[in-house]
Amino acid sequence: MTMELDAPVRALLDQYRSMAGGGVSLDDLPTMRGMFQVPDLSDGPVEDVEISDVVIGDVPVRLYRPPGGGGLPLHVYFHGGGFVLGSALSGDLDGLLSRRALDAACLVASVEYRLAPEHRFPAGVDDCYTALTGLAADPAGYGIAPHAITVGGSSSGGNFAAAIALMTRDLGGPALALQLLEIAGTDLTKSSAAWRNPRPEHDTTRETDLAMVDLYLSSLAERTHPYASPLFAPDLEGLAPAYFMNAEFDPRRDECEAYAVRLRDAGVQAVSRTMPGHIHGSVTLPDWQPARDWRATANAVLASVNATARAGRPVQLTAS
Repeated sequence: MTMELDAPVRALLDQYRSMAGGGVSLDDLPTMRGMFQVPDLSDGPVEDVEISDVVIGDVPVRLYRPPGGGGLPLHVYFHGGGFVLGSALSGDLDGLLSRRALDAACLVASVEYRLAPEHRFPAGVDDCYTALTGLAADPAGYGIAPHAITVGGSSSGGNFAAAIALMTRDLGGPALALQLLEIAGTDLTKSSAAWRNPRPEHDTTRETDLAMVDLYLSSLAERTHPYASPLFAPDLEGLAPAYFMNAEFDPRRDECEAYAVRLRDAGVQAVSRTMPGHIHGSVTLPDWQPARDWRATANAVLASVNATARAGRPVQLTAS
């Protein structure tokens, strides 16, 4: 039975379908990139948050710094867009991330990573790791509290955040207090039951999403690489605590819930929270109250973790 979605959500579904059309190919990308835009949030950029751009190891990064002195917790954010769309520097995220910086009392760094297919895996995730490690290596220069560093992202950016959490452990990177994973993809094989049983409320089909994945990856074998599909990482011990925010009608929810179970089995704190009435991407709707509630919840989770980590106390995640 089809869910009666709220009008703004139905309109967003129509937008997704118009972008994808009958499939995805290289010829479609210029049109899709021109159409892809995060809606301006109704409260816009926060006036008291300073926005500036820096370059870290050849990777452009946009910084959102809230008022206040002293070292701030650092939250490194990776935008969504199916690995092939979006930009940290377009201004589309200024409202979302300046509000996050203020509400969570942290320096937010949004990474302008290289997009596929011009730059295939692992170029984008490598850029994200370069930005994170470069910021963490100079806490005094950037005004960072070095023991309060988190990562987060939405959709493909959530995939990157999960991959970065693995990379920091594997490569001896900075310790992370949290991975905040919103509507994330953790399985690029798209093999869950949700992907194989499409619903009218789903934003895309398995075939279309795999076409996007194949613009990002160079081979079928890479679909199960841990830094592409964190769900398939053989060892999850020692990772940062994870807080998942999932949309009720997003086929990616299954793989996030499966990843949360694997994390907990490995002794890692992991909370998986489903937000009712949402589809993939509806968190960006400017005036829809459930989207505003989602954004406030994410910022509150981050604020709590930041305060705990900055005080040197162990992070304890709860679902509420």
